[in-house]
Amino acid sequence: MIDLHTHSTASDGSLTPEALARAGKAAGLDIMALTDHDCAKGVDAFLAEAQRIGLTGVPGIELSAEVPSGQLHLVGLGFDPHDAALTAKFDALLNGRDARNHAMIAAFQAQGIDLTFEEVAAFAGDELVSRVHFAQALIARGLATDLADAFTRWLGKGAPCYRDRFRYSPAECIAMVRNAGGVVVMAHPLSLEPDLSLLESRIAELRELGLAGMECFYSAYDAETTLGLLRIANRLGLVPSVGSDFHGTPKPTVQLGRLTVSPETEARLRALVLRTAANP
Repeated sequence: MIDLHTHSTASDGSLTPEALARAGKAAGLDIMALTDHDCAKGVDAFLAEAQRIGLTGVPGIELSAEVPSGQLHLVGLGFDPHDAALTAKFDALLNGRDARNHAMIAAFQAQGIDLTFEEVAAFAGDELVSRVHFAQALIARGLATDLADAFTRWLGKGAPCYRDRFRYSPAECIAMVRNAGGVVVMAHPLSLEPDLSLLESRIAELRELGLAGMECFYSAYDAETTLGLLRIANRLGLVPSVGSDFHGTPKPTVQLGRLTVSPETEARLRALVLRTAANP
């Protein structure tokens, strides 16, 4: 089994990179990618543990691209995590996140809520601070009941304390991963456009930029949605990808090893990612 979309404590997951690799092995995965947001800080530890336990680990990252409508998340896979040009771009993304986080703190304080950055960062440990950590701080204060409520009331786009951040364009995201030897697949496509009849043309534009695949098998998608996405992938010549979007505690209903695909799809995915995986 394959899972090419997971998160660790290097971004907003609850398992360390090493623990995530062990959890993937225990769930029956053969190939697994660590795809933390905007950084590859946990990749080396993840790959080392994966190799130790006999799991094929794939270096990955999840990038949020700047688009005029919807949300476009792209998963880079199989790149060189030490590529100098790529890591410089990651640094710019992390600096943009830091600026956004402090702007959100100011927004909460303007609302009369004395939330501090230190309070939020405590939920992230020493790693990247994301909106999930803001949500956890709000839940702890009793200002939200759960993650979904926190995003609806405070943190999601259009909510009172949402603030935007620096993002690269889709072309830049795809090019920077490909230039570092990797491939790019589109994550949870309905976040970009929920209407499948409108989605296809937008994905076609990304294919022209070098997109190699798209997540057709995703933890939140039902069989009908998956089938519709498979048809789009087939028409556009994209490899159907598999991603749980596992985070651990922040998304307790999402589990590893629950998404199965046909042998043909698995073979195509293996061919796509193992040509660039760090430890095939």
